[in-house]
Amino acid sequence: MRGSKVGQADLKRLKKDLQAERERAALAPQRAAAQKKPEPAAEDDMAAFRRTMKSVTPIKHDARVAHKPVPEPAPALRRANALGETPTRADAGVSDGGEITHLLSEGGTAFVRGDVAPDTARNLRRGQWRAGAELDLHGLRVEQARHALLSFLDECQEHGIRCVRIVHGKGYNSEGLEPVLKDKARTWLVQKAEVMAFSEAPEREGGAGALLVLLRQSEGPRK
Repeated sequence: MRGSKVGQADLKRLKKDLQAERERAALAPQRAAAQKKPEPAAEDDMAAFRRTMKSVTPIKHDARVAHKPVPEPAPALRRANALGETPTRADAGVSDGGEITHLLSEGGTAFVRGDVAPDTARNLRRGQWRAGAELDLHGLRVEQARHALLSFLDECQEHGIRCVRIVHGKGYNSEGLEPVLKDKARTWLVQKAEVMAFSEAPEREGGAGALLVLLRQSEGPRK
């Protein structure tokens, strides 16, 4: 009987300990929540960027270095620089306008300078001089075409070429199908003293869309 009483007391004490343990376990989450510090609200990216940039000192405009590509000089400019010369544009002093109808012949398709034989333009058309070079002005604006044409003539003279063919087109790709460069090219050529004569090319060589131009005899290629 005595051993039985001791066992019952132990059971009561164990039951009491288990109950206390359950109560502590039940209260543990509440205690943890009370002890836990609240986390700060998440800061959005823009606010974080602004806060960081407050400590940044911007670079002054004058202190910035701009790296720009160095323009490549044109061949004529490089040559002039090498020779110590000042280059001039081939079309310097040549205008786009002016009335030249009275200077033309054969219905406005030909031109012969006063100190040249009157039949020179006709002989050009007949093929007495064979074209040694050709320039196509298709796709160029007026200013580009003027400089290209007169530079081309200078280069041909420099190499001793007397007869050249200039293609200015018939205006098929122009607004209103007007050959914009046709009259311009004639105006430029008349102002070029080295041009002795020009004539509309025969059909097999471009017809109304091209000109055959005869240049003055040069002294040969320049050295």
